[in-house]
Amino acid sequence: MRKLLLSILLLLISFLSYSQNSKIKYGIQAGLNYSNFRGYDIPAGISSIYSESPAFAFLGGVNFEYQIKEKLSLKLELSYERKSQKLKTELEIINDSPDPLPEIDEYRAKRNNDYLVLPIMIKYRFGNTNSFFLNGGPYIGYLLKSNVEESLYFDGSLQDSQTTETTNSNNKTDLGLSVGLGKTIQINEKNSIFIEIRENLGLANTSKNKVWGDGELRTNSLNLIIGYLLN
Repeated sequence: MRKLLLSILLLLISFLSYSQNSKIKYGIQAGLNYSNFRGYDIPAGISSIYSESPAFAFLGGVNFEYQIKEKLSLKLELSYERKSQKLKTELEIINDSPDPLPEIDEYRAKRNNDYLVLPIMIKYRFGNTNSFFLNGGPYIGYLLKSNVEESLYFDGSLQDSQTTETTNSNNKTDLGLSVGLGKTIQINEKNSIFIEIRENLGLANTSKNKVWGDGELRTNSLNLIIGYLLN
């Protein structure tokens, strides 16, 4: 997988030698990532005290675009993207005093999976000036590392925290589909910026371990991307 991603990256970089070709654009991009994991159900017996929710993270990378027709392009990207999820549960602790009272502690955690992601998409421009666009296609992700950040709270105050490495508990490859909607703002003849909202639906099981209900751990993320293009 590393050799495949490296080969594709070298292929993308080779486009730079043809940058005088008006059909080729390249640039950089960055943004926010709102992600979650899916493919399983939380057991009913603990759903009242345990919850999972999406979390914000970040992304950044490079992009290359080749114009096939007036409104149609092939778009490739190579991005670093963190996909995260927040976990929370309540722990009831009984103290050992003569008149014991329950104490409610809160356990919070955040699952972080860091990927090198390569989407291969078809981009379609529309509108009076072709400034709006739709793009979509498959993506492949390679897991760089993953961890779980754990914290214990009492009365809203942090009592203890630790980070546990989980890279070896996850599969290295993530596969899925990406669909995005955006707008390009032309600065001048050669420079432009764009903003895009993109949904990424993971189709592969990313966990090596068993998941509740014999389910799977699949990624799901929503991106807000801002980029710069040069042609």
